[in-house]
Amino acid sequence: MITKQEILQLLADTECHSVERTTSKNDMDKFCQAICAFSNKMRTLILFILTSFLIGCTSSQTEKTIEVAFTEDISDYTPLVKDILESNPKGNIKIKFGDGTYKFYPEKAYEKYITISNNDNGVKRIVFPMQNMQNVTIEGSENTCFMFHGELVPFFLDKSNNINISNIDIDYDFSFVLEGLVIANNKAENSFDLKIDKDTPYEIRNNRLFFKGYDWEIGLGENIVFDSETRSPIYYTSKFELGNNQNIDAKEIEGGIVRLSGFTSADVPPVGSVYTDKGPHGKNRKIPGFAIQRSSDINLKGIRIFRAGAMALIAEKSNNITLDSYQVKVRDGLNKMLSASADATHFVNCSGLIKMNNCVFQSMLDDATNVHGTYMYVTEFISENEVALSFGHYQQEGFQFGEPGDTILFVDRSNMMPLAKFAVKEIKQIDENHYILTTDKDISAYKDMSIAVDNISHYPDLEITNCSVRYNRARSLLISTSGKVNIENNYFASMMAGIRICGDANYWFESGRVSDVTIKNNTFEDLGKGGHSPQAILQIDPVIPKENRKDGIFHGKIVFENNTIKTFDNQVIYALSVDTLIIRGNKFEDSKTHSAIYPDLSVIDAQYCKNIVIENNDFSNWKNNFSFSIVECTNVEGSDIKKNEIKENPNKYFYEN
Repeated sequence: MITKQEILQLLADTECHSVERTTSKNDMDKFCQAICAFSNKMRTLILFILTSFLIGCTSSQTEKTIEVAFTEDISDYTPLVKDILESNPKGNIKIKFGDGTYKFYPEKAYEKYITISNNDNGVKRIVFPMQNMQNVTIEGSENTCFMFHGELVPFFLDKSNNINISNIDIDYDFSFVLEGLVIANNKAENSFDLKIDKDTPYEIRNNRLFFKGYDWEIGLGENIVFDSETRSPIYYTSKFELGNNQNIDAKEIEGGIVRLSGFTSADVPPVGSVYTDKGPHGKNRKIPGFAIQRSSDINLKGIRIFRAGAMALIAEKSNNITLDSYQVKVRDGLNKMLSASADATHFVNCSGLIKMNNCVFQSMLDDATNVHGTYMYVTEFISENEVALSFGHYQQEGFQFGEPGDTILFVDRSNMMPLAKFAVKEIKQIDENHYILTTDKDISAYKDMSIAVDNISHYPDLEITNCSVRYNRARSLLISTSGKVNIENNYFASMMAGIRICGDANYWFESGRVSDVTIKNNTFEDLGKGGHSPQAILQIDPVIPKENRKDGIFHGKIVFENNTIKTFDNQVIYALSVDTLIIRGNKFEDSKTHSAIYPDLSVIDAQYCKNIVIENNDFSNWKNNFSFSIVECTNVEGSDIKKNEIKENPNKYFYEN
């Protein structure tokens, strides 16, 4: 016979304390006696019902609320946050912060070695580590700011679900990017004088400039020049870029003014421009704002990130992420050009729905978002169903590529065409760059081919609405997901392409053919001004060698409809290897802001596509004597095709053209 103690123990085991709190001792005694009075069969049934109820009670358990008031007496909130999270390892907690600037330092932070795709792997010190946690809410007030000192990662989520973070500003004591005003230059000596911002500590050793933070320093490396008036990358900025140059001589002229010389760029930055540098490639993506891995149902609302020493947000193998009124921008009132030193958001092999609404992405040194998968490549066929794999790019190493049950796709690297699908039977990680994959079928037929492997079980749907992108280096959006994509009512004004849809198994190894993309009711303004190889407003450019482009079609359906394009250069749409491309009802306007960098290109350039419709677009305010270039496309139709010049004028500046 079941006893009262067993029933109470069942309550305790399920942690459903709310039943005990809301039930008097008298009533609990009667409840237990009633169950004990039933026959064995009835008791079994009642206990089954009770257990089911208690499990449900546990899953929907009311969050414990902890309020963290701001006080000047606490100089470092890191130990306090660490204690709260360690005391609630399963989650089911709400942490509420009040108004004030909460300071966090690295000395007492949680440490963990983390591999982070498209960033730099390493030991990270983390303020909010949430691992295997459920139902966590972190909530700020109207004026809640988290101020991080040194190399601290604010948030790391791993295998956690239902995480809600809202109304928090994220900032750092020092920028992770050097900025300075150019006050003099000398083209003959390839030098210029830089007035470094007063809030940037720096040191010159052995004629090399290093800039610093609380617990870090870095030398010069990747650089770009900004227009101090527009706050955007300067027109034709490629003329002033050095690439990843670490051999620039530095000499202090006077306090705060440094002469940099030894440039090999085509020109020196003009007086009045702002030179920026984030350090050498491979060392400058260490401190992301949010690192999210293998987690689900993540909601960020009212978050403002003013600085980050890598991507402001990077999510990998995670499901259902919503960003609402999420902002990456320079803090108001600061005379700065830059916020995050890399992308504002980045999603790798995620699933479910990624949704961004009312977001602001400004002043980053990379894209507003990049949504893609990851190609590994086969280095050896071990047996009839076993291959060795490696990553193609070092910043993917350590990525959790797959698990048993996932569906993988073999792709021919020479033409990007799919070969066959298999299921993952087993995957063993040897080290960060070497894996052994066992499939459920014989794969020996492909052993003489160069094979890329794509995990097609993890591609999300994507919605981006009512967002704004401006002042940043690189593109607005990179989209490589086979899920349904809707991009609507946004404003884009980046340095490079507005929307790039790619796919590449030979350099970045970022996978993902699109199947259904709608780009509607957006405004694109003065993009493509960097002066690198032409960046079209809509750039669809899977990396397929020219000699192999007849082998098949890579991308699915893309609709570009009712958008307004205001730009100075000639090419608006470049499309390669698309099954169905519809360009309809758009307004093309010549902004005349700058001279065209590539005046010989056609406004629309389509190559090796199957079905193209170009109709009802408004070119009345566009350039005179424009043309469409159509090469090796099967079915081309629409009202605009009949009215405008069609010729073969493929973009000769792109690779393989």
